Amino acid sequence: MNGNNDTTYDKATTEEAITTAKSYMINNFSVENVALGEPYQTEMGGMAIDGTVNNDEKFTININEDFTVDGLAIRSKNFPPRKKGCEEKVCEY
Repeated sequence: MNGNNDTTYDKATTEEAITTAKSYMINNFSVENVALGEPYQTEMGGMAIDGTVNNDEKFTININEDFTVDGLAIRSKNFPPRKKGCEEKVCEY
């Protein structure tokens, strides 16, 4: 999951990326809690954050340079469902 790239992001970038990721998960999925790791650079040069929801359901979220969500990789069988109204489209975050 966490890339082997040693690129680190400055504090402002890290905080903005984490805020975006947390907001996306809370507003689009039926989650009780969200825990996020530090952002890292993927092999393709993008930003990714590994995290969990509901204490143990794993995911990786990819963040664009403009702090929009580029993609989400769900890494657990029992990941919570999308919220009503967010199944066919991404809800505002």
